Amino acid sequence: MAIQKGDFIKLSFTGKLENGTVFDTTDANVAKEFGLYNDQATYGPETIIVGKGYVVAGLDEDLVGKDVGYKGSVTVPPEKGFGMKRIDQYETVPVKKFKEPVRPGMRITANGRQGVVESIAGGRAKINFNAPFAGETLVYEYTIESLIEGKAEKVSSVVKMFAGKELDQKLEDNKVIIDVPMEYAFNQRWTMAKSMIASQMFELDIAEVVFQETYKKPAPAAAAEEKKE
Repeated sequence: MAIQKGDFIKLSFTGKLENGTVFDTTDANVAKEFGLYNDQATYGPETIIVGKGYVVAGLDEDLVGKDVGYKGSVTVPPEKGFGMKRIDQYETVPVKKFKEPVRPGMRITANGRQGVVESIAGGRAKINFNAPFAGETLVYEYTIESLIEGKAEKVSSVVKMFAGKELDQKLEDNKVIIDVPMEYAFNQRWTMAKSMIASQMFELDIAEVVFQETYKKPAPAAAAEEKKE
């Protein structure tokens, strides 16, 4: 079955620059090989919704029409990757404004934005505030691992995509009840994630989304000690 926009799929990929430098991957071994490995990250195929911007436009478009199991690559021009470099995203800042010495290639924060020091001359630093890899042609090697078709599986995938991990949930007709961990209660990211989850659920014809928080009284210390014994 050919992949269409709106399909939920599991996708493995490795993104490279034209010179072969790997900047993103779902493969832990590749991440280790190129010094990108993060022990806090989860590796393996990613669930995405085709045509929804979960990956760069050039890769997103290339997925349409391919079959499950397809393995190939696509070259993505800057305008369908991370965009073109813009002249108005460069600024010259006096080096004395920085609290520590700066050098070319250093990543800094200036005027509330993150950028990279491109050069220093005459006591002034030229800062590039363009997005990383803006202006770069990208090469993605990818495999369409599987197609997610069931409603319950799609619901579970949406929660994991935005929550960052699997959460307990229950699907009742057109209503989804999601158990929210206590540690998420004061997480600002979670506030935004809830909105995104609900929005995507509505596109799955879910009429109601309930985020359920449960607080349990801790066991008395003495009782806990007795249990240990």
